[in-house]
Amino acid sequence: MTTDNREQSGRTYSRFVALMRITLPATAGAIIILVITWPQISKEEKNFRLGISNVKVQNSSGQHLINPRFSSADSKKQPFNLTARIAAQQNTNSDLVKLTLPKADITTSEGTWIALSAKSGLYNREAGTLKLEGSVSLFHDSGYELNTNVANLNLSKGTAEGNVPIIGHGPNGIIRGSGFRIFGRGKKIIFMGKSKIVLYPIKKHP
Repeated sequence: MTTDNREQSGRTYSRFVALMRITLPATAGAIIILVITWPQISKEEKNFRLGISNVKVQNSSGQHLINPRFSSADSKKQPFNLTARIAAQQNTNSDLVKLTLPKADITTSEGTWIALSAKSGLYNREAGTLKLEGSVSLFHDSGYELNTNVANLNLSKGTAEGNVPIIGHGPNGIIRGSGFRIFGRGKKIIFMGKSKIVLYPIKKHP
C-alpha cells in the first residue's frame, strides 16, 4: 500500500468512526426521551401529540400503553417520532418500564434522518439505565448502519456498551467488533475484542 493510499484509508476510517460517534448517541437520546417521559404522560398528555391507536390500560400489574406514538422535539428543536407496540410499567410501584418493539427516528437541524429500533427495551428510572435487546439497529440516511443484539446505556453517565458482536457498515467500508464501549456521551467509541475493518477502494473520477 502506498503512502497516499494509507493516508486516504486513514481519512476514510476517521470519517467512519466520527459519524458513528455522532449518530449512535443522537439516536439513542431520542428513544430515551420516550421511556423518561412516558410515566408522566397521564398527567401531561397535552404536551405530546399521540397517535389515534393509543389505548391506556391501568390495572394491578401497572400501566400499559398500546401502540404508543409520540411526536415532539428535543432541546435543539429537532423533531423526533417514537413508537412501540407496548409501553408497560412493570407494576404500580416499579421503576421499570418495558418497551416492546421500540422504534425512534429524529431529523437533525442539518436535515439528516437517523433511526433506531430494537425488539425490546427495559428502562430503570431509579438507576437511569436503558437496556435494548434483540436486533438493535441504527440507521443513518447517508448509508451507515450499526447492528448488534444488546446495548446497555447509562443515561446519567452518558455511556453505552455491549458485549456481543457488533457490525457497522456504510459506503466507505465495514467494521466489526466483539463488543463496543461509548464514553463521554459519544466523544469516544471503542470497538472491543477482535476487531476488523474493511475499507472500500476510493473510486477516482477520470
